[in-house]
Amino acid sequence: MERGHLWRSCFKLNLRMLEMNSAGITDDMAGRRPAEGVSSPTWIMGHLVYSRRSLITRLGGILADEPIWKENYSRGGSCEVSHLGFAALCQTFNATDEGIKTACQGVLDWDQPTPNPFSGTEQPMEQLIAFLYMHECYHLGQIGLMRKLYGLKGAI
Repeated sequence: MERGHLWRSCFKLNLRMLEMNSAGITDDMAGRRPAEGVSSPTWIMGHLVYSRRSLITRLGGILADEPIWKENYSRGGSCEVSHLGFAALCQTFNATDEGIKTACQGVLDWDQPTPNPFSGTEQPMEQLIAFLYMHECYHLGQIGLMRKLYGLKGAI
């Protein structure tokens, strides 16, 4: 399988994971932390949109500059501030899919040395993409656990 198709398929599958894990979570529920020391699902979704936007630009895609994503949802943020509700953030997350598809299909060199801003190291592009995929899966799994903390049934 061609690498661009593989990664595009992986990220697309996460749209279904989000759909399942977010079912029944209202904007009101998602706007508050489900437990002490835990981020709200709303903040996590904003963080994932920020991460996907970063992924698209790292893969060479073009996006309009919207500083609000980095200001509110970057690592180490407040984990509380959100400029959109949960449902709107889920829609925004889903809307990144076409950009990821186009960007993955456009990568010519998956082994190209690429700075990883999270580790401060340089690594092959594909290794950074694998890290970002793992990161996304981790947070989508958190939302699956949060639904149980809100008293909803498990979805996956």
